Amino acid sequence: MADVRSTAATSSRLFHGMSATDSQAVLRAAAHRTLRKGDALTRQGDPAAAFYLIERGYLKLTQLTAEGSEVIVRFVGPGDPVAGVAAIGEAPYPVTALACDAVVVLVWPRAILADLLARFPQLKTNILREMTAHMENALTRLRELSTLDVRQRLAHTLLRLTRAESTPPDGLERMVPHTLTRQELAELTGTTLFTVSRILTEWEGAGIVHSTRAHVAVLDAERLQDAAEGE
Repeated sequence: MADVRSTAATSSRLFHGMSATDSQAVLRAAAHRTLRKGDALTRQGDPAAAFYLIERGYLKLTQLTAEGSEVIVRFVGPGDPVAGVAAIGEAPYPVTALACDAVVVLVWPRAILADLLARFPQLKTNILREMTAHMENALTRLRELSTLDVRQRLAHTLLRLTRAESTPPDGLERMVPHTLTRQELAELTGTTLFTVSRILTEWEGAGIVHSTRAHVAVLDAERLQDAAEGE
């Protein structure tokens, strides 16, 4: 049974509008699963046999295109639901979810989830709201690819990746909270590794960001926002 004291779980958007009693009932029905870096939680095309909520760590969600290329869909972390498709029928998992680091998730097999959805209609509403938000995020990224130059897209991407964390006091850096290579950043931005490296090097020289082989920090969010707006 799940540890109902988990802050990431109890504060998740998954339980928006639900009483504490109902939220705890849902949490108690879950099991735990632990993943090591690189482990797959779901595989694209496999039957959606379970629904998940991240307690600790981050997952990279990827998808294969019709041409066989792998694209990064998004990163998800503590408090984020995963595999909402398990709540809406027999559809397969639309993405592969890989652990960026040590990850702990809560697991509800499809049969248990179906019972919970019948008992707590707000839970299904919240899952569908999450899926809608993911679609809106995908449309935003598509619009950026169509209308913004690469510098703006890169700035928007870094702001999104760091905005998920609580905003630090002025003057303190915002770390992307999970490992992120320049190649992954290029895929998220829809450009090349060379272009991302060139822009990051320029921004590092200007004191806007700091990056290493697998980590990125925003040092000046205000100037990065200016870059996102094309200024």
